[in-house]
Parts: sequence; structure tokens; C-alpha cells
Amino acid sequence: MQSKADLKLQYKDELAAITPFAQLNMGLKTEQSYLKIEKYNIICAPYRISLSGATLLGAFSKEEQSFFQRFTNSLSGLSLAFQAANNPNPIKIFARCFIKAINPMKERENFGLIEVVFKPCPPDLEAILIDYFMLLDKLKVEYNDFSAKAIPINSQSSSIMGFNNYALMAYAGDQSKVAIFSIASDSIEFLVPMNGPILDQGKTLTVKLFFKSSQFSVTCTITELARLQHGIQKVKAMLQFSPELVSIIEKYRINELLHRQKNIELKVSGQA
Repeated sequence: MQSKADLKLQYKDELAAITPFAQLNMGLKTEQSYLKIEKYNIICAPYRISLSGATLLGAFSKEEQSFFQRFTNSLSGLSLAFQAANNPNPIKIFARCFIKAINPMKERENFGLIEVVFKPCPPDLEAILIDYFMLLDKLKVEYNDFSAKAIPINSQSSSIMGFNNYALMAYAGDQSKVAIFSIASDSIEFLVPMNGPILDQGKTLTVKLFFKSSQFSVTCTITELARLQHGIQKVKAMLQFSPELVSIIEKYRINELLHRQKNIELKVSGQA
């Protein structure tokens, strides 16, 4: 077992992007986050967070940004709330921090990014972040373990995974509905309809997958491309690591194993 000090050292440079997956697994209540600067409370949401600090997304006008930039290099306090699924009461955390920068967000008018450094990171926040980084490490191992183990998409597998049999591909500024017929942790196979964009092998695209539990996009690179009759394209693409997808595949494989064991037990009891 690694000590707390070992884990802090291991994850000291890790940075967590606050995606819906991260929010769910950390139990982060983004609507209860705010930064206190002197007598002002700025409602903000964690955008990225680490053991040493955070980047916060705040909504304010250019005039407000100019006003709050005067507090750069000053002390402040960040209030966060986390609530685990099995805990009816949220954990409220107050982190003393140093304001490193307040800058406008590119291409997002009336939004700004506030960089803060913890002085120091509160123990409860450390524990939550380390648990999340350990979860990502586990899923990265499973990403490799489940690679090249394609799951055919049919009514049974879709039901078990909670897949809505709906996916959207984004490629070179175009968007098209696609039909997924196979998926693994590291690859995806699908058909592009005749009215979809013309693809090129080796190019990168994103596919948004719609599950009952969540909707998320995966980034992939086309490795095999076949042009079928009537302009339909058959695609195989390699997937980058997606914690959302690997987590769903992990649950599917566990369910599949339990189903097999149940069938074996039924056969054995029938022969007895």
C-alpha cells in the first residue's frame, strides 16, 4: 500500500479537467462554488484542478474583469462542495489560495479564467483528488486490457450498456449521424450514410455517443475506410483514452461475466 506522502508525490503534477465524468465521480457540486476576494464573492466553477491549485471559470463583464484583476497576487478563499453518492450530506471545503492571474477566456465573451494556487491544499480536497487520479489510472489499465476486444452492437449489448443506438460524427466542420456496429476501448466501427461527409484515411474526427447514463464525445483516427454501394462509408477508427467509455465497457464486461456464470450454474443444476 502506498502512503499518503507517496500518493501526493505521485500525483503532484496531475491535472484534472472538470468534465461531467469528473464531476460525477468526485461528487463535485459546481453550483455551490465561489471565490471570496475581500468583501466580494465571485460565483465560479472549477475548470481544471490539481493538488497545487485550480483554474476557475467565472462569468463577468470586461469591466468586472478589469476591476478584479487589481486583486492579482492577493490572498482569497475558494469554497467548494462535494457529495458522494452514498452520503446525504455534502462536504464543504474552504481552501485558502493565492490569485495568480485573472484573464479573459478566448472566444468566450463575458467569461474569464481565474488561476489560483492553494496555500495549502486542504486535506479533504487532497483525498478527493487522489481518489479520482487513482480511478483514472485504473481505467487506463483497463483501456489496455479491453483493447482489441470488440463488442458487437446489437439489441442485447445495447441494453446492457444502456446505449441509445444514436451517435453523431463531427468531421471537418460537418456533422452526421452514424451507425455504430462495433466498439472496444481503443476502437470503433461505424457506417456513414450516403449524405455524410467524404472521409479520408488517417484523419481525425470525433464521435458523440449517447448512453442513458451520459453523453460524451470520443476522439479517434481513421485506420480503415471502405466505400460501399450507394455512397455509404464503412469506417474503423482508433480511439483515444476515454474514461467515460472505458467505465461503461468495464461494467458491461462484469455483467457479461455474471451472466455466463449464471448460465453455467443453471446447466449444472439441470444436470444434477
